[in-house]
Amino acid sequence: MRNLLAGPWLAAWKLARVVLPGGFRILLFHDIPLSQREALARLAGELAQSRRLIDPAEAARLLAGAPLPPGPPPVLLSFDDGFASNLDVAETILAPLGARALFFVCPGLMDLDGAAQSAAIAGQILQGRRAAPEPLMGWDAVERLKALGHTIGSHTLDHRRLAGLAGDQLAEQIGGAAEALAARLGGPVEWFAYTFGAVGDIDAAALAEIGRWHRFCRSGVRGGNSSATPPLALRADHVDLAAGEDWRRLAVEGGLDPLYRSGRRSLDAMAKPR
Repeated sequence: MRNLLAGPWLAAWKLARVVLPGGFRILLFHDIPLSQREALARLAGELAQSRRLIDPAEAARLLAGAPLPPGPPPVLLSFDDGFASNLDVAETILAPLGARALFFVCPGLMDLDGAAQSAAIAGQILQGRRAAPEPLMGWDAVERLKALGHTIGSHTLDHRRLAGLAGDQLAEQIGGAAEALAARLGGPVEWFAYTFGAVGDIDAAALAEIGRWHRFCRSGVRGGNSSATPPLALRADHVDLAAGEDWRRLAVEGGLDPLYRSGRRSLDAMAKPR
């Protein structure tokens, strides 16, 4: 049904967007199986051809108040969890386009091997819904991503849900992960993405702790980003590469934003300095 509705909805949204506030989009992906590589390559290629792809440094400038370029919203690509397919995507799809993306990893899970890592992926990332589809990148792969010009961000130490965690647990999941990444990769880690991404998966205490270690925090709440967006409440649009093309385009263009207004308000309220 969603694929049938997506085309008319997308056409109406493009007309409405002309009078709506501008901003850039962050797209959210996870593992990219072989069956979805062509869809990602086509999407990234179209965005690059239309000069809409931006890198994390440009996103930071826009958040600081730099003017938006004319035309459709710029787009930043991001990948969560650190699956091994991310490096292949970076080398075979992003590199030929000159695209630079955000990759959020969990250093505690990267340090696990074999069956232990597969069990952690199934239980802590996929919440028991399915088995691990593939392993995670190791440190060498993450260092390769950095060498290719991509930005590495933290996704907690071992993919814990942060809402409701006690102070020492927050310190371990946020500060411990930041220290591990900085020690291996060098320099501070500016970007963070909290796990699972919904409003109910984060709270004000966790965002405050994130702000002690990081400059930006990306959620999974849909919406555009601008200098008016709290830097610890950045929005992102998950793009289902297995869905129909019109539905994918609807997510990319922000056509699902109206469904997430209350979520954005709640996230902004939690992100306000105390």
